[in-house]
Amino acid sequence: MSEQTPSPAATELRSLTDSAAERSHSHSACEPTGNRTIMPLPVVRASALHAPAQPNPWLIEQLWSRAAVGVIGGSPKCGKSWLALDMAVSIASATPCLGVFPVHASGPVLLYGAEDSAAALRARLQTLSHIRQLDFASLDVRVITADSLRLDRIEDQDRLEATVVWHQPVLLLIDPLVRVHAIDENVAGQVAALLGYLRSLQRKTGVAVALVHHVRKNASPSAGAGYSLRGSSDLYAWLDSFLYLRKHHDQLMLCAEHRSAPGAGPFVLELAQPSGDTGAHLRLISAGRAEAASPTEDTLPRRILQLLSGTTEPMTVESLRNHLQVRNQRVVQALRQLCSQGSVQRRARGYVQTAQTPLPMKHS
Repeated sequence: MSEQTPSPAATELRSLTDSAAERSHSHSACEPTGNRTIMPLPVVRASALHAPAQPNPWLIEQLWSRAAVGVIGGSPKCGKSWLALDMAVSIASATPCLGVFPVHASGPVLLYGAEDSAAALRARLQTLSHIRQLDFASLDVRVITADSLRLDRIEDQDRLEATVVWHQPVLLLIDPLVRVHAIDENVAGQVAALLGYLRSLQRKTGVAVALVHHVRKNASPSAGAGYSLRGSSDLYAWLDSFLYLRKHHDQLMLCAEHRSAPGAGPFVLELAQPSGDTGAHLRLISAGRAEAASPTEDTLPRRILQLLSGTTEPMTVESLRNHLQVRNQRVVQALRQLCSQGSVQRRARGYVQTAQTPLPMKHS
């Protein structure tokens, strides 16, 4: 019988295997000298990729994408924990978040509150159940009662993963992020390792992950909300959904950003004070009042014109993004708008302001 001629792919794989064996032998005399097989990475056709079982992209409409990892961010005392608990009760009970935003995937919620006492946490959840006229005893919010949780430790990572697998929650809520690690939040490598674990947990189990996190104390008012988050910018790059709370002219504003959906807001909220048998809770002010309180005009085009007016050299999209600290997509959209208005011209080396283009009037 004649020998079968090996395929080009098999020949190439054999060559790779032999080459790897040679490198292995040259690196250490203690390592085996025999050939070892290199296993290729798993590959499938695009059509064979898993299709989403549910076409609806939302966990909470406009606020949180289905199975998203993300952050509920803002300054201290801006209502981050109140919003997080409102989301938890809404998902656990299939009732609208803040009384307005529909829930499209309900089920158990797993919660770790590292700062509130058990009594305070129970009181808040009980208030939110009372407002919705729910039976608090039947509310499927499950609270992790461990004294400490350190997600920069392998042992605690394994325990949390086992807990998620056992309880199969729709949402994992951690409040706040700073209390579940001892890493330096400004060191990108350390932050990336922690976030990589949470992303892996989401992909393995399908659980959505929400982290409550603070913004920098000296955050620039002109910087994008995501770049105001404390620590490495890897956090902003990691998230799928982002809820940002801030105070503007003594009003509490909520904005939402998403990786795969349009943003939403600003919405005006208020912390309703205790009254009768109802405790404090966040409440959404009507849309009419929200629009009157804060115009939704995007100020980015004006900020781009201000930058371009201060230089005689063209500026690239990357340069504008670095100066303005906003996402690349927003810069591109604003430049398209300015070009269509004739306020900006695109040249080979970047963008320049059209001669004698007046800056847009700033709303008072």
